[in-house]
Amino acid sequence: MTALAFRLDLPRYDLDKQVKTRRGGWPVLDTKGKPKTWKPVWDTLRGNSRPPHWAVRHKAVKRVIDDVSRAALAARIPPGVHVEVRLTWAPGRRVRADVDNLVALQKVMCDALARGRKDIPGLHLVPDDAPKWMTKQMPAILPPPAEGLWLDVVVTLAGVEAA
Repeated sequence: MTALAFRLDLPRYDLDKQVKTRRGGWPVLDTKGKPKTWKPVWDTLRGNSRPPHWAVRHKAVKRVIDDVSRAALAARIPPGVHVEVRLTWAPGRRVRADVDNLVALQKVMCDALARGRKDIPGLHLVPDDAPKWMTKQMPAILPPPAEGLWLDVVVTLAGVEAA
């Protein structure tokens, strides 16, 4: 069996700040009168987060699945019998962060590589993201000077012998 390794560079969800708005587009203000900002994907798909509404989470999940699917198609990752996945975040500065909080984001990325969901289909590189077909390594946080957010994917192909 042969294994192929791929690195999928993803958008920096931790840097994507947007102004919180109410219905009608009016900004939400803090106590000092300044608009509140948030990071739609990063703040929603963290281990400790609880989105206020199901639609907020759905929008974040859809964006991540679309981004991972687009990157995997561009890298031409072939289907295989087993996939190993690891999410790596390098903030480019010193931060205190738990790798446990990245697991929820990695779970959505694994769904994108496997079967996906009924409403948001995945790539079907493997039949399911169960341990039989997919190994999910614990996410990693790298210290500076490394910078970025990427997904390392190792695909094991069936019936292909190394030359």
